[in-house]
Amino acid sequence: MRLAKLAFTLSFLAAVSLAGQADAKTRLSISTWGSPKHPQVSEFIDRFVKAVEAKSKGDITFKVFAGGEMVKQQFVSTAVPQGTVDISLTTLDTWSGRIPEVSATVSPLWPYSMQMARDDFLPGKPIFEYYNKRLQANGVVLLTLFDIGSPVLSTRTKITKPEDIAGKTIRTYSKGASELLQAVGASPVTMGVGDVYSALQRGAVEGALGGIQGAVGLKHYEVTKYVMVPNGMFGTLVHAYVMNKNKWDGMTPAERKIVQDAATEARNHSEDFMIQSYGKFVQVFRDKGLEVTEIKPGSSEWKVWQTKLAPLAERDRKRYPAALIKLLDAAK
Repeated sequence: MRLAKLAFTLSFLAAVSLAGQADAKTRLSISTWGSPKHPQVSEFIDRFVKAVEAKSKGDITFKVFAGGEMVKQQFVSTAVPQGTVDISLTTLDTWSGRIPEVSATVSPLWPYSMQMARDDFLPGKPIFEYYNKRLQANGVVLLTLFDIGSPVLSTRTKITKPEDIAGKTIRTYSKGASELLQAVGASPVTMGVGDVYSALQRGAVEGALGGIQGAVGLKHYEVTKYVMVPNGMFGTLVHAYVMNKNKWDGMTPAERKIVQDAATEARNHSEDFMIQSYGKFVQVFRDKGLEVTEIKPGSSEWKVWQTKLAPLAERDRKRYPAALIKLLDAAK
């Protein structure tokens, strides 16, 4: 009888121990929005998730929510700090309500090309740590920072110079991008990426400013006739993956290293892919019959836009913190 009780006790303790081990496992939720075919999703998520699960030997697992199923683009800056989701893709400039200087990414002062971003937007680098410090003060940790390239302007009428856009209603994605469009005479309307196609189709907006990969993936070429590629004149689209700070702080140092290393590896791969494929996305518009206008740096068209944006550049130089301006000047 005593042996039977001892066996039962040992079995019970073993079951409790196994349950405790199961409870010790970390399960993270990760959210994306926009086209699942966008390289920032298709080239990042699967690689990141598999790397973390492999490096942690299954102690860290994920639940993935795609296409804005959990959090839409414009609500990430609220949802992640609140813990609605643990990790999410985000557009850095959508945090401008909390961190005004993120709008520098769509300022005429922004000096980074995609190639520069590949090497400079990494943990430990000054620009990464500058924004990571400010994001942490707002409840999230910066896992990755990357450049998806110059935004493009998809329109129903041809735009090559500032007077062409004057008075036109243009979709934008953030406060900073809206300020830039206002500076060249447009009337910006902020809307999430998922609403752009129908707005263009109905004529609710006459054009849309956004990432080239998303414009192709969401088939904006079906409802527009022209595309302008500013090549950095309108700043660039700096995106990131951010994580709820409380969730991050609750992991062990070893777990944090696994997540950070895997995120950096997946980010480097996806950034390389986007650098190599940007021109191919431009060609898709041509292949679909759209007229493409590229504003080449240093060209007469570039100088016209630059002159129009000069007052905004001067204002930005005065309104952003001196520490950030120093970083931007050093990168030129």
